[in-house]
Amino acid sequence: MIFSSLQFLLFWVFAFTLSRFQKLNSPLLIGSVGIIFYSFQGFFNSFVLLYVFLITCIFNKLKKKLPLFIFLIILPLLIIKYLKFIVRDLLKINSESLFFENIIIPPGLSFISFSAIALLIYIKNNSEDIKTNLAYLYLFPQLIAGPIVEPKSLIPQIKKNILASFENIFFGVFLFSIGISIKIFLADSIANYIDPIFENLQNYEFKTRLAALFLFSQQIFFDFNGYTLMALGVGKTIGINLPENFNKPYLSTSISDFWKRWHMTLSNWIKNYIYIPLGGSKVGKLRNYTNIFIAMIISGIWHGAGYNFIIWGLLHAFFIFFEKILNIRFFEKRFQVIKIIYSYLIVTFLWLFFRVNEINDIRFFFMDFSFFNFLNVQVLYFVLIIFAFNYLQKYITLNSLNTTFKKINKIFITSMSLILITVSIVLAKGSSQKFIYFNF
Repeated sequence: MIFSSLQFLLFWVFAFTLSRFQKLNSPLLIGSVGIIFYSFQGFFNSFVLLYVFLITCIFNKLKKKLPLFIFLIILPLLIIKYLKFIVRDLLKINSESLFFENIIIPPGLSFISFSAIALLIYIKNNSEDIKTNLAYLYLFPQLIAGPIVEPKSLIPQIKKNILASFENIFFGVFLFSIGISIKIFLADSIANYIDPIFENLQNYEFKTRLAALFLFSQQIFFDFNGYTLMALGVGKTIGINLPENFNKPYLSTSISDFWKRWHMTLSNWIKNYIYIPLGGSKVGKLRNYTNIFIAMIISGIWHGAGYNFIIWGLLHAFFIFFEKILNIRFFEKRFQVIKIIYSYLIVTFLWLFFRVNEINDIRFFFMDFSFFNFLNVQVLYFVLIIFAFNYLQKYITLNSLNTTFKKINKIFITSMSLILITVSIVLAKGSSQKFIYFNF
């Protein structure tokens, strides 16, 4: 069940209706609705999530041996998502006959695992009942693809049992309408064009492959940001404020800046639970640089099992390292446009490692590469259009959308939002392509 489907809209109406009953609006209700939502993902997937929840419940009683329980939380992730890569690619063992070869990764397993780890660390020093923990792990708007919410931010909201105000409900519907239109009209349209190209890179000339890569950078942003806006919108309607996940990432002035703007809740999680515990920047330069590489490698591995994801994380770490070595003064408030172009081009070319199916596809992508390809007027014109898209990111941040919402009559904008949601679902014929980050 994905957010851009008719099935989800019906479920949302069901969940929203339940949330309006003051006596029912409780952590138990939130958790129960989440269980129903995730049950649509299949029995095996539901069992994995139940296992994660039970581990948190046991730790909640014992509050001992935190490293062991963290390992137990990530154990399904290791087996289901990474064991095939370890056995087949690292150890070079034929795994076709082994049980894990055909296991499908439960949607959002990495998101769920990171949220559960944050919950373990939180309840180590805080007493929470099982119902609250259930609601935290099973909150359905952010269950499958985030945002990853800190327990100290989400749990107090869950426990307050506050009904959403009508203004928040209207704003939530507005956010959802923007998110679903971005997903269906932009992300899915781009996917329909570029997916055949990436499936058969060797059959297309370089300028077409290059255009597909630039379009993918737009697709992954529109797809994930669209999902996040939808999640934030649904959360608003049931009285939950979820954090923003994107802040104009393609207008970043460095790779370091990019990671402060892209998938911000993942970046914060890695900073708070990996980078800072390792010493962060409060150690010597060598240790600091090592911590950066460790954090970015984990970020790469979190996204997927494969050499391409490891290289993707390493290269991001390299450019962050390069920016630090180059001298911080270079990144003062000068040459803004040049720095934005530099950052976007680096991020876009690194997305190639993220998008290819196999690491060998990188070679196919750069077949018949020539710098003369970049001198093509059509290519330059296309890139200018891409940068125009990037500039428009200024208008789809949470603050910008909130400002727009407040300037328009609430009945009018809510009516238009409902029409936009209906049109989007109809044009998508009741469903659309699966969100990219559902794979993680």
